[in-house]
Amino acid sequence: MSHKISQAGINLIKSFEGCRLTAYKPVPTETYWTIGWGHYGPDVRQGMTITQVDADRMLITDLAKYEAPVNALSIAGQLNQNQFDALVSFCYNCGEGNLRKLCLGRTVGQIAASITQYNKAGGNVLKGLERRRKSEQELFNTPEKEGTKVPERDINNVSSWAAKDWEEATANGYVDGTRPGAPITREEMAIVINRLRKSFLAKD
Repeated sequence: MSHKISQAGINLIKSFEGCRLTAYKPVPTETYWTIGWGHYGPDVRQGMTITQVDADRMLITDLAKYEAPVNALSIAGQLNQNQFDALVSFCYNCGEGNLRKLCLGRTVGQIAASITQYNKAGGNVLKGLERRRKSEQELFNTPEKEGTKVPERDINNVSSWAAKDWEEATANGYVDGTRPGAPITREEMAIVINRLRKSFLAKD
């Protein structure tokens, strides 16, 4: 069963990444630019700007990308929620390649002891990376409380990054405005598609 990052892990990532709506390079030697909640890659260009909604959407998408490599680890089934969260934060910051190096051939205990070694950028030790690795190590070593699990999403609340689109979809009659966080069935999807089709036909 695949794990998902909890709010504790998301808070850790946000606390170190911060949110910036204009592209920047935290380290001049980095290949690509960064934007939003630490979104990094070739799709970010110098001078690029985004909205807060864009940044929140990027974070949701990025979290899924960094959860996947942690779930693919051979020791994934041994990880508790705090350990999983710490490794997602590590992967978010250091990348999938370094995650594999950290975990390959190591036990859970050895991984915990090795996290703090990844504190350099451009060959230089950075204080910010030292603090982040220490925080990840502390979270990794924090025992999970019995019965703790990732809280299920409240299906009646709209996520901030989707609020505007949800309001527009409701106003246009594509959805009924209830249970925004609930999964959608193929039957419900058929209804939405047909409502969209009828709307487009009415405009012709």
